[in-house]
Amino acid sequence: MTSLDYAWDEPILPPFIMLTVKGAGSSEIVCSMNDFQDSKQLYYENFIYIAATYTFSSLQEPGVRPVASNKDAAYAELVLDVSPKTQRVVLKKKEPGKRSQLWRMTGTGMLCHEGSSVPHNPHKPSPRSVDSCMILDIAGLAAVTDNRYEPLMLRKP
Repeated sequence: MTSLDYAWDEPILPPFIMLTVKGAGSSEIVCSMNDFQDSKQLYYENFIYIAATYTFSSLQEPGVRPVASNKDAAYAELVLDVSPKTQRVVLKKKEPGKRSQLWRMTGTGMLCHEGSSVPHNPHKPSPRSVDSCMILDIAGLAAVTDNRYEPLMLRKP
């Protein structure tokens, strides 16, 4: 933990400070600097995209040949998306904030799909259980047993 001395801009005003987390589910609290309580906490979700890195041109390593020979694929910015009708996991162009493309890592290391979970209030701690989400998995055992490719799908944990 670090600390930093601070001189109030307005020393005659009450010593309150407003803390904000900006984002899709922004959260804010007002704290008294005379009685700072550990019980006051900011909550926010830290969702991720699962991206095909070679489709993001700025992430290509120098000297490494792209997988696709098509120049358009290098700039396609493809991420895992879930079709709401079929629940199939596919690659689609990244659309910032699109829930069907957002994932979160559970405490047990599973990738939970945000788009198949019920939205919740970002101002409160997440009461979600791992059992209530759909996780990323392979459709069968062939990928492990006979070197065939298997599609990705969503499953209950």
